[in-house]
Amino acid sequence: MSFEEPRATEPFPSRELTDPRSLRAMAHPTRIDLLELLAREGALTATEAGAMLGLSPANCSFHLRQLAKYGFVEEAPGGSGRNRPWRAVDLSHRWSESSGSPATDQAAQTLSQIVWERVTLRLAEWLAHQDEEPAEWRDAAFGATSILYLTPDELKQLGERVSELVLPLVGRIGDRDARPAGSRAVSFIAAAHPIEPTPSER
Repeated sequence: MSFEEPRATEPFPSRELTDPRSLRAMAHPTRIDLLELLAREGALTATEAGAMLGLSPANCSFHLRQLAKYGFVEEAPGGSGRNRPWRAVDLSHRWSESSGSPATDQAAQTLSQIVWERVTLRLAEWLAHQDEEPAEWRDAAFGATSILYLTPDELKQLGERVSELVLPLVGRIGDRDARPAGSRAVSFIAAAHPIEPTPSER
């Protein structure tokens, strides 16, 4: 399985993670929260980020320094000392769990597990509280699940077609001017993988 397959035409900063040390550095829920927050909000100090995430400035500062060590964030202009702001280097990250390197694959699997746990938790929160949302958003939200019989090539092509639909919209994460009036951050989930065969299919 891979996340966000590389595309030569990505119109926003993107990074392919191939180093197990970088994969392990990102594989922490707080660090993923910080990366998303910086992408959505722009440059923030550890104090500002902590207030938004409900964490202490010291905790955020530690994780931001670790992210900076592996090139995920960098210091932004306009600050000094404890008031220095940080900004995300990339808007998108991708990695493969079948690189051929056992160390890289293991680190990628760990990161994928954390990402999927985070995504499914968000989905569960939406399902539990969607009745509190405006009707227009409840009507617009969607979910779909199907069993498809596909070859490996067809499965890969399906993923590529989904990515082509989503890719033009991803750049809005870091560009407030590109966000249409009335838009909100939406969690988009796409996953397709083989399942256990039935007895007659074995």
